[in-house]
Amino acid sequence: MEVSENEIDIIIKSEDNCHIIEKSEIPDIDLYMDQVTTFMETKLFGYKRNLKDKIMTKTMINNYAKARLFPAPIKKKYTRNHIMLLIIIYHLKNMLSINDIARLMVPINEELEHNPGSKLVELIYDNFTSMQKKAIEVIKENEEYGHAFFKNEIQINTKNHEAIQKILYVLGLSIFSSLEKRISEKIIDSEL
Repeated sequence: MEVSENEIDIIIKSEDNCHIIEKSEIPDIDLYMDQVTTFMETKLFGYKRNLKDKIMTKTMINNYAKARLFPAPIKKKYTRNHIMLLIIIYHLKNMLSINDIARLMVPINEELEHNPGSKLVELIYDNFTSMQKKAIEVIKENEEYGHAFFKNEIQINTKNHEAIQKILYVLGLSIFSSLEKRISEKIIDSEL
C-alpha cells in the first residue's frame, strides 16, 4: 500500500480523534468491573486499530491488580483513582513490560497505601493528559519529528518510490519510539 505525504498528514491529523479522557469525564462514583470495562471501551474507542480489538478486559484488569500495578479494588469496586491509573496503564502497556510498569507504580501505590485520600493520582493524571495534548501537537507541527522522514529522497529509481518513502517514514517514527522506550526503561532501572 502506497501512502503519499498528504495521506501521512491526514493520518497524523486523525490523532485529534483519539479521545483524551479529561479528569472531569471520570465518574465520581465507584464502578464495578463491567462498568469499568464499558467505560474504558467507550472512552478509548478511538485508540483501537481494529473494531474487534478490546481496550481492556476483565482478565487484564485482574492481572494488573495481581501484578500490583494499582491498589486492589475496594469490595470489588474501582474508585476514580483506579480508573485514572488504568487509563495510564493502558497507554504504558504498549511501550513497557508489566514488570516495568509495576516498578514505575510503586511510589504511587505506596502513597495511596499510607494516605488513601491523597491527591497524587489526580496530579499525575492532570500532567498525563497535558502531556498527551502536547505530544499530539508536536507530532502535527514539528517537521523534525514527522515529515523529516519523508524529506529523505530515495536516490534509487524505482516504481515503488512512495512505498519506500512510507517504509522510511515508519522506520523513522520507530527509531524515535525505540529511543523513547529505551530512555524510559533506563529511568525505571535507575532506582526510581
